Amino acid sequence: MESHSTQASRPLLNSKQKPPSYQSVESTEEKHLTQWELINMTICFAGLQFACNYGTPYLVSLGLSPELIALVWFAGPLSGFIIQPLVGAFSDKCTSRIGRRRPFIIIGGILVCLSMVSIAYSREWAAILLGKKISKAPLDDDDIRRMAIIIAVIGFYCLDFSLNAVQASIRALVLDIPPVHQQEAGNAWAGRMLHMGNIAGYFTGFLDLLVLFPFLGDNQLQVLCLIACIVFTLSLLYTCLTVKEKVYEPVENDSRAIRYLPSPIQKICNVQFFSWMGWFPFLFFSWIASVYARTHSTNDPDFFDKSTRYGSFALLMYSWISFVAGSLIPQITPTSSSSRNPFTIYNIYTISHIFFALIAWCTLFVNTVEQSICLIGSFGIPWAISMWVPFAMVGEYVQQEDENQIQENTEVRPLNNNDIEQDTSMNLELSSTSSAAPTSPTEGEGEKFAAGMILGVHNLYIVLPQLVVSLSSSVIIKLVNDFSHKDNIENSDAFGWVFRFGGIMAIIAAILSRYLDDLHIVRR
Repeated sequence: MESHSTQASRPLLNSKQKPPSYQSVESTEEKHLTQWELINMTICFAGLQFACNYGTPYLVSLGLSPELIALVWFAGPLSGFIIQPLVGAFSDKCTSRIGRRRPFIIIGGILVCLSMVSIAYSREWAAILLGKKISKAPLDDDDIRRMAIIIAVIGFYCLDFSLNAVQASIRALVLDIPPVHQQEAGNAWAGRMLHMGNIAGYFTGFLDLLVLFPFLGDNQLQVLCLIACIVFTLSLLYTCLTVKEKVYEPVENDSRAIRYLPSPIQKICNVQFFSWMGWFPFLFFSWIASVYARTHSTNDPDFFDKSTRYGSFALLMYSWISFVAGSLIPQITPTSSSSRNPFTIYNIYTISHIFFALIAWCTLFVNTVEQSICLIGSFGIPWAISMWVPFAMVGEYVQQEDENQIQENTEVRPLNNNDIEQDTSMNLELSSTSSAAPTSPTEGEGEKFAAGMILGVHNLYIVLPQLVVSLSSSVIIKLVNDFSHKDNIENSDAFGWVFRFGGIMAIIAAILSRYLDDLHIVRR
């Protein structure tokens, strides 16, 4: 496939360039990172994912209505839509002595811990604010219950916003630090750490934490909250202490990144939009519960607990498979797309979408919980690829553009007066015959985009499908229930058809992925 990252030829010196004595002499050869340095850089992803495994059952225990719980869930796409682009843009221009990303990681990390504590101890905080006695069962008081709900909802919104701030910053680190030939390896390690955080989070949730750590809290959620805070803080602290950030360099016209997204990035974003249209039904809906309801009565008092345990076990299997796939698949990809090895990251990306669609439509033939667990576990393979390949492609493009810019600066040769006069006359002649000025970065001269800005725009194409799926899935569920004449959603196959809708979106993503630009990078 052709690359659209070629740049227009430039005159040797123009009015916007500094004299040769002021030109950058930074080497275009960036340091090759060891495996241990890649682990140091990405271990924070494990802590982030461990904290993200915070569910909303606690809101149910507070007596929150389904409408308010839906309002809480809306915090996810809202915070991703607002916070990640803003944090990316501001951190790109941060001139702090401790680095560009560290200030946002530290501040975001503190807010995450405060938010988790406010949620887990919302009942106790409510009692304190109302001047009432704290007890282990304060919800007998309606005033305390209402205040606890307000504190928990505010805490969930703060948690989502601060988590997105941290995620934007650590994702930008993976683009900033590894050289272009290690972007794939860096993002592969980020994916592995995410899967490890998932496994650790689900496993910790299975344990009876009150028996193991009775001194950390009065209930499972409080103990889990404090453990999550410790793991999250240590992982962020370790990364901040072991990585070296790049110094901020002013980027000309970086405000144009949103309006004029480079063609290779735009194509990746297009694929991501439809890919996440497929993923959000899987991430949102408890399909196993509807399968379990086909053979068990929903009136059984243990129905909710049993179906939840089956769902948790399926997600644990899915996390393990994601980790194994995320560790093995990068090892079989060739170092260059020109290799005869067919398992290039472009082909693997396409295959993952097709595989996702096949799994989604296999839900038509599933009738038992055991079959559904196997199917949910299979989603771990395309999930591992989705957490690695598109981010690696974005990172490779950004780093390649940075290296091209450095190369151009180092290739400027000293000029004498005659050269400058001749070059000036050539520029005047060229400008008089030029038909039009460039109107976009793909046509312009060396437009350079900051990593955080690019990641922020890329994240919009992940967040927006969440809003679209929320609306489209409601329509699908209503149509299926009306057609099957079933009022109880657990007894219908509505969630299965939402999954299959996601499969159709995955096929569109697979088609679009065949048009991605190959940057012909040799990876090591």
